[in-house]
Amino acid sequence: MIYLLLGEDRLAKDQRIAELKKKFLAGFPSPQDILPFDQEILHTTALAPEDLKKALLALPAVASKRFVVIRGAFQKLGAHNKKILLEFVQGGHDHLTLILDAFESDDADSFIRQLIPQASVFRFRGAVKPNVFAMTDAMAAGHGTQVLKILNDLFADGNHPLQIMGGLVWFWGKRRDRLPAEKFYQGLRNLQEADLNIKRSRLRSECALEVLVVKLTALIKSI
Repeated sequence: MIYLLLGEDRLAKDQRIAELKKKFLAGFPSPQDILPFDQEILHTTALAPEDLKKALLALPAVASKRFVVIRGAFQKLGAHNKKILLEFVQGGHDHLTLILDAFESDDADSFIRQLIPQASVFRFRGAVKPNVFAMTDAMAAGHGTQVLKILNDLFADGNHPLQIMGGLVWFWGKRRDRLPAEKFYQGLRNLQEADLNIKRSRLRSECALEVLVVKLTALIKSI
């Protein structure tokens, strides 16, 4: 069986590969005895044609089939490797389960188009980058744990603390008609305090924002 995984969502693709591997190992009392012999992972970068051919043609040693994953940008495979792979998928392949984990997100590449008719195709959307609006949506829903996770993702993605503050000020202004007056003005005071903590370096910017989003989320949940 041949599977073609298209897209950039690394986590979702890894989960699908794990599911396929679990199916492959089903029925074996000692899966750990199989994997060293009948599982192989190759990367398209600097893949030698002889290594590709060996991985595709080798017969299983223990299991009834081999489990082979080829991962990377398939459009960058050399002409020789493309020819080997295409000839293989168009021929017989009962001795292995082959997973083509392509970084390409669509079938615009001519080589990918030639692979599609020969495989079961799974498409994965690109992972959505975190943004302030996703965080404020989580705040509005009262999901404190998710709020902190998105905030940490924003930091990791290089978002400037004052940009995040701007989004929080905008969000809180929109809550005026949905909150009791005392809750709304308490939130404004929390925003002002966080802004001063950041600008005057009273707290690390990350800590100041973490404290702020926890307080604002708690105010929303308390009504």
